[in-house]
Amino acid sequence: MAPALSFARSVVFAAAAAGGSAAWLAVAGPVLGGHRALALCLVGLLAAYLGSIAPGHRRLVAIALAGTAGLGLLAVASGLRELALGLAVVLAVGRSGFLSRAAPARAALVETALVVGGLAFAEALGAASLAGVVLAVWGFFLVQSLYPLVPGSRRRPLEAATRDPFEVAAARAAALLDGDS
Repeated sequence: MAPALSFARSVVFAAAAAGGSAAWLAVAGPVLGGHRALALCLVGLLAAYLGSIAPGHRRLVAIALAGTAGLGLLAVASGLRELALGLAVVLAVGRSGFLSRAAPARAALVETALVVGGLAFAEALGAASLAGVVLAVWGFFLVQSLYPLVPGSRRRPLEAATRDPFEVAAARAAALLDGDS
């Protein structure tokens, strides 16, 4: 997929996440309480984001792992800031695990910049109101949209010489099934 298309899809996800969080908070907030509804919303958005960027055959795995990690963080985080930071780390690790084949130091630098930038932008836009939360969600995912534009960030296949022949065949079959030919 071309980087511009991935960028556009990610920007659309940011807008959908913001709109979806507004709807969720309006419906679930009165029932669960504002903080609990927002925390569950953030966990769901993390799982949805990683599921949306994972290759087709790994989408369900990404969603399950992100959701499980998010719920685990929800159980131990002392507040929304700690939860947001933990979820951002899960996002960075998950995105690197599902997409990046860059050198570990480079991947860590890119992920750190995007996560810290996203959290800072969300903090700048956010406020203690529904509109502030929606803007913070939008801002965070808008910064994450820059990932496809970072040179070398797109998933590259491992060199065939270093891979098991079965893995090479499985990767080719998955690419054909996903339409990546």
